[in-house]
Amino acid sequence: MREQTLRTIGATVVLFGIAIAAVLQVGPGGDPSAIALVADPEPSTAVAEETAPSDTSEDVAPTTTAPEPFAYRIGVLAGVTTENFWAFYGDQPSVWNSYILGPTKVALYSLAPGTGILEPELATETVTPSFDSEGWRVRVPLREDLSWSDGSPITADDVVFTFETVRSLGLGGSWSEAFPTVIESVHADSDYELRIEFSERPTLGIWPHGPGLAPVMSSGFWSGKLSGLDAAALYELSGADDPASGPLNLQSVEDNLLISNANPGYGLTSTPDIVEYHVFSSEEEAVTALEQDQIDYVLSPKGLTAAHAERLGADTAMEVTNSPANGVRYLGFNLNRAPMSDQAFRAALALLVDRNDIANEIPTGATVANSFVSSANVKWFSPDGASANEVLFSGDVASRLSRALIGLRAAGYTWEVEPQISADGVISAGSGLLIDGVAPAPLTILTPGDEYDPSRPIHAATIAEALGLLGFDARPVETDFDTVVDLAFTADEDGLLHYDMYLLGWTLGNPTWPGYYRPLFSTTGAVNNTGYSSQAFEQALAAYESASTVEDASVALWAMESVLAADLPYLLLYTSEITEAFRSDRVSFGHADGLGGIQARLGGVLDVSPAD
Repeated sequence: MREQTLRTIGATVVLFGIAIAAVLQVGPGGDPSAIALVADPEPSTAVAEETAPSDTSEDVAPTTTAPEPFAYRIGVLAGVTTENFWAFYGDQPSVWNSYILGPTKVALYSLAPGTGILEPELATETVTPSFDSEGWRVRVPLREDLSWSDGSPITADDVVFTFETVRSLGLGGSWSEAFPTVIESVHADSDYELRIEFSERPTLGIWPHGPGLAPVMSSGFWSGKLSGLDAAALYELSGADDPASGPLNLQSVEDNLLISNANPGYGLTSTPDIVEYHVFSSEEEAVTALEQDQIDYVLSPKGLTAAHAERLGADTAMEVTNSPANGVRYLGFNLNRAPMSDQAFRAALALLVDRNDIANEIPTGATVANSFVSSANVKWFSPDGASANEVLFSGDVASRLSRALIGLRAAGYTWEVEPQISADGVISAGSGLLIDGVAPAPLTILTPGDEYDPSRPIHAATIAEALGLLGFDARPVETDFDTVVDLAFTADEDGLLHYDMYLLGWTLGNPTWPGYYRPLFSTTGAVNNTGYSSQAFEQALAAYESASTVEDASVALWAMESVLAADLPYLLLYTSEITEAFRSDRVSFGHADGLGGIQARLGGVLDVSPAD
C-alpha cells in the first residue's frame, strides 16, 4: 500500500479569524452521547453434538466472529452549511465544510502528510507538460481500480465533466482557481487516459497545482441534473445522494451528528469504517465530551486553548500534541502615513522589538517568524534564506540600538537626548525627537482585546514600549476584532485607510503552492492594505509565478522573502503552534504533528487507527 496521502481542499488565502473552510438513530433530545454502535450479531460458536462411529472422526472448522467496525468519533464546533460539494467549493468555503466534505472527493494528485509533496491519487504517475505542433498539453494516465461509492468506475469522463461544468456555468471560488483560463480544454482519450490542453506553457502554479488538485465530480450522478441551470441554481441542489470518490462517503446529516462511512471503492488507505462528526456549541462542551469518552478528538482550526490543553494533559487517557500552524502573526504598517512610510522607522522598530520574548509569551507555544514559509514546510522552506532574513535584525542589544540610530539619523531623525544604553544593557529612552525638524504626532497600534486573544494587547504594549525608547508617543488601542479589520482594510470614500499600525494574522492556505505573495504585497494585490510597492518585489513575483520547475520557483520565492524582510511592509512576529488532544487509549495517528497538526489533515481520517 502506498504512503497515505492528504488531499487538499481550497488553496485560497484566508485572513486569520475572518471569512475570506447507514443512518444511525440519535437518542432522546438529540443527545449525541446516546448514540450506540452495535456490531452484527456474532455467529454462534455452539456445535451440535452427534453420535459418531467410534472408529471415525471429523475435524470441525473453528468459527470466527466479525470484527467490530472501527468508528472514529470527532468533535466539531459547527456542521456543514451545505451537502452540495459544488456549492462548498464554489461559494461556501467554510472550514467546517472542508473538514466534512473534503474527504469525499478524489483528485488527480494529493499531498503526502509529512512533506506536502504531491503524489498521484487518481493519476498513476507524475507527468510534465509537453509541446508539439498543436500546443502545450499533459497526458495523464488514470488508475483503473478506483470507483464511486455507488460502485461505478471513476473515469476520465468524470474529470472532463467536472471541467466542462465549471466552464459552462462560470463557477467561481476554488473552481475557477482549479481550472484557470490558460486551460483550453480537457479530453478523455480513453476511459483511463486524460488529456489537458493549455493555451501556453503552464507554470508550476497552473500544473499540477490547478487541475491536478481539483476535486472530481460524478458525471453519472450530476449530468442529468444540470439542464437549464446557472451556478446559483446548481448550488441550491441537494447533494445528499452524491456518490463519493474519496475515502469517505457522507451518509447522514443531523443538527448534532454527521456520519460518514468508508468508501469501499477508494482502497488507497486504511480508513475508519465509520467517522462520526459530533457537533458541539463550544470548545468547553467538546472538551468535556472528550474527557467523558464520547469522542476521540476535537477538530478545530485554532486548536485548544492553553487552559484546555493543560486540563487534558493531566488525563492519562489523553495525548496532547503541539504542531506549527500554517500562518503568521504580524504588525502591519500604513505606508501612506509618516513615519510608517520611512523604511528606517520600520527597521529601527524591528531592531528594538525582541520577538523571541514575544514568542515566548504565547502560552500554547510559538516560534519567531523570519519568513512567511514555515520551517515545517519541507518543500519550500530554506534554512539559508530564513537565516539571512534573521541576521538583518539580530545581535546584542547594543549593536541593534546602534544600527537603529544610524538608520534613523540618515533619515533625518534628531533628538535633544538620544537613546542610550548602559553598561548592563538597559536602554534609556530618547527625548525631544524631531523628524526633519518636526515633532511626530502620537502613534496608535490597533489590536483585538483580551476576549479575542489575551496575548495581543501584551504584544502591542511591548511594541509601544520599543517605540517609546526611540522617543515616540505610541499608544496601543484595544478594540474588537471586527473593528481592527475594518479600520485596517476598509478605505473611506477618499480611498484612505485610517490606521498607523495594527496586529493581526494570516492563515496561509495551501502549503504545497504558496500563493499569498501577490494578494498581500503586489501593487494590484486584493488585500494589499499597507500601500506597499516595490519594483524588486514585483520582478521576483513575476519570476515566481512564471516558474515551471520547483527549483526556479524556490529561488524566486526566497528573493521575494528577502525583499519583504528588508522593506518591512509587515514586521513578522511569530508562527504560533496549534495544540490538539486525542484519546490515546482509543486512537493513534501515523502523523500526530506536522504543519497544521491533525486538523490540517481534515482530522487525520487517512492515518488514524485504533490504539493498540
